[in-house]
Amino acid sequence: MFSWSRPSPPLPSVVATTPGRPRPTPGISRDVHLASYLNHTVLRPSTRRVSVDDTIYDTVFQTTSGFALIIRVYLPLNGSTAPSFTLHGVRASHDWLDIRMRVIGYPPILSDQSWRSSNLRLGDAVYAVIHHFQLNPPTISEITDANLRRLQESLTGQFNARRAHSNSAPPASQRPNGESLTVPHARDNDRLTQSVEPNNLRPTPSEADEEEVNALIPSVPDSFDNIDTMAMSELKQLFDDEAAFENFVQQTSEVSTVKELKQSIEQSNVRAAESNLIHRERMEIIHAELESLQQELQDKLQRYKQLEESTRGMTRPPSLRETINDLNHAKRDALRYSEELAEDWVESGRDVGDFVERFIETRILYHTRAAKAERLSMSM
Repeated sequence: MFSWSRPSPPLPSVVATTPGRPRPTPGISRDVHLASYLNHTVLRPSTRRVSVDDTIYDTVFQTTSGFALIIRVYLPLNGSTAPSFTLHGVRASHDWLDIRMRVIGYPPILSDQSWRSSNLRLGDAVYAVIHHFQLNPPTISEITDANLRRLQESLTGQFNARRAHSNSAPPASQRPNGESLTVPHARDNDRLTQSVEPNNLRPTPSEADEEEVNALIPSVPDSFDNIDTMAMSELKQLFDDEAAFENFVQQTSEVSTVKELKQSIEQSNVRAAESNLIHRERMEIIHAELESLQQELQDKLQRYKQLEESTRGMTRPPSLRETINDLNHAKRDALRYSEELAEDWVESGRDVGDFVERFIETRILYHTRAAKAERLSMSM
């Protein structure tokens, strides 16, 4: 790993985990994840925060081939959401990278559920990804960061000088804890850090649009140095031999870059399709359930409208004419009942006191209803 020369910000006091030996800890908080990364015994000297909201960090490392790379880590503020890793400052091809240089070959960070079930701490996950890239370096097609390019140029000379002195670089198995080659030039790391623009940092989306893909396609060169230096006989041979010309074109770096881009897009599409197929059965079940619930909702809404209309009819106050008619019907019922009481008393000869009490009560009810009906009629 590289050593940064500028002082580090205060870090949470959490003991770093041993590289390569994660300890399962369910329900790991974001602070613990961050501390395991910033306090990691191998990663800490080469790691710096690059965003003001404390979500994006960069770690510089060197592969066994002597190439300097930057792994950019995005840790969401929500501790249960999976982090995302990208290879920053370069365009490269690797079976762990998609077209946006996002790391898609490390299973624990592919989904929130995978991240939570893995019980990994962030420091161990970053170390595992970096260690894989160290031992299996990606194919670099372009360095897009100017400071990283200058750093790489200086490292290439130093690495070649060391190889010339020792014939070969020490294998990863002979370095303690699998650490990468150490480069002492911290001033280059300072320039690399200063090139980061915190305000422009955003989480890397999983898909690239058409404009971003077009930006990755190399532009047509203004001149071809290898053609300019050819003899006339060689040019004539290319002109006359279509197969030789095709072979020459296929060997150019621009065509190779486009091929790698095409292959990367195809691999990303295959992975996306495989991911969709994994969830296809579940999505079909959810879709059928959703349609059933939608139909049930429509039926219940229709029934609700019918009940609501019935409720309005039952709770609506009657009109004045309806009230007068009801009072007239009730008045006639009271009159008929009083007459029945009189006939029954005449025929049965019962106690006159009981008869008078019931007869007067019914007659009062009759006159009350008649008076109400008459008064309502006058108000109309």
